[in-house]
Amino acid sequence: MGQRDPTETLYRVIGSIYRHVEDLAVLEYPRRLYRRSIDVAVRLRDGRLAFMKVTDNTNNISKQDVQELKSVASTLGAGAVIVAEYMGDRELLDDIAYELYNVKVVNVNTLEGVFSGRTAIYVYQSGDLLKVRIDGEAVRRRRLEEGLSLGEVAYRLGVTRRTVYEYERGSIEPTIDKAEKLVRLLGDEILAPIDIFECTAPSKTKISEADDFDSEEERLLAKSLAESNFSVVHARRTTVDIVGAKRERRLLLVVRHGKESFESFRLKALNSRRLARIANTENYVVVKEREARRELEGEGLKAITLSEVRELL
Repeated sequence: MGQRDPTETLYRVIGSIYRHVEDLAVLEYPRRLYRRSIDVAVRLRDGRLAFMKVTDNTNNISKQDVQELKSVASTLGAGAVIVAEYMGDRELLDDIAYELYNVKVVNVNTLEGVFSGRTAIYVYQSGDLLKVRIDGEAVRRRRLEEGLSLGEVAYRLGVTRRTVYEYERGSIEPTIDKAEKLVRLLGDEILAPIDIFECTAPSKTKISEADDFDSEEERLLAKSLAESNFSVVHARRTTVDIVGAKRERRLLLVVRHGKESFESFRLKALNSRRLARIANTENYVVVKEREARRELEGEGLKAITLSEVRELL
């Protein structure tokens, strides 16, 4: 299939977009690409955020990876995007948005086109079909301006009146062949570009005794945040362990696990600071050992204890 090494794909992504963004950070924790849920954090020139997972083939991404990417992104007010070259044995086409577990997937060429403003995406994958994003209100307005009834539009498209009605409601969208006919009939102003950086609202969080945390300290931190009405995400495959958001306030917390070496913990903390810079969040390293705290503070990191986190809230 001629698939690329994932590191090569990551380098292509960085080289393609760095000139078109306000700020960019590559997250190098965990060390292995296949173990990360987030590879690149970007601040767009319009101020929006985007977190990206980069891979050669979406087959190498688990559902848990995608869910973590989406959860961390939405909690921090960012869009979530997957950049890949293949979905299984199928090469991704330019200027088309695909989908994996409700997260948009594009190839490197499409990503660069969107960042540079050269490309607007209208076509997206829906199951086994390629569909076109349209503006239902524009369809109805143009139909009335042209003096066409639902039945007349339906006849010219070869669909039912109900289908045209659903187009106008925005509940369904046409396949490529139907969209081409619709554009010829009503004009290309009915097309609606797909925003691959669209951010979804964070979900409310309830922390229970049954939740699976990596340490008791993580569970207590998450519980404290939830009790203070923060939306909370427990992350396992990126550079932070606990993410919290409450209105305009955002927190990134890094926790040292029992078997984690200090060097690994330090690397995680430094990468968390990169993410915090892009996302403009508070960033804290939660650690008990005094010596470790001194070393981390020497790196310019904010090291605090569990009780101090509670005071912050």
